[in-house]
Amino acid sequence: MDWRILYNPLAVLGKGRGLIAALVVVAALTVVAWWGGVHLDGALDLHVPPKPPSAALVIAESLIAWLSVALLLFAASKVFGGNGGAGAHLAAAGLARFPYLLAAVITSRQLLGKAMLAAVTVTEEQIVVRPQDFLTPAVVIGGILTMALVVWSVVILYLGYKEASRIEGGKVVAAFIVGLVVAEIVSKLLIILLIQGSYIGI
Repeated sequence: MDWRILYNPLAVLGKGRGLIAALVVVAALTVVAWWGGVHLDGALDLHVPPKPPSAALVIAESLIAWLSVALLLFAASKVFGGNGGAGAHLAAAGLARFPYLLAAVITSRQLLGKAMLAAVTVTEEQIVVRPQDFLTPAVVIGGILTMALVVWSVVILYLGYKEASRIEGGKVVAAFIVGLVVAEIVSKLLIILLIQGSYIGI
């Protein structure tokens, strides 16, 4: 077994098979997030809202997060002199969603989501924190695992970006940071506009 599949799957699968695997990962994440009542809030975030999001909203969020990361990192690579194709970036960004699939299972209402919701409730208007519920085993375990999975996702994304962008030298780090920060901002804005515009209800 090539253990790089755990941290640099694009290097193992290549662009073609990687893109197919990315589509499977994004589709599976979308289904699991809907099943678990998890809100995919932007490129790097997810949480359990008080009311489970609709299937239509979860689909929109999942696509926005994936495409924002892939296309804005692709754009950043061009600015910094990369010559990789858009397909490779779509594959890299989609494969990096796999840890979020695991995080969506962990934070689902069927597992640790209800306990985490009791400690922190995130709505459009405010974030309500209940310190007395923070030290329950479910919240501690769920929080640690979720943070570890987000870090794992960023590692996969960065190494995949290096493969896809073909940027030479140290510029790859700058391009990655710029592209990812812009993707997070853009994805959140698009999701907020989508919800506030009442195109898709929560």
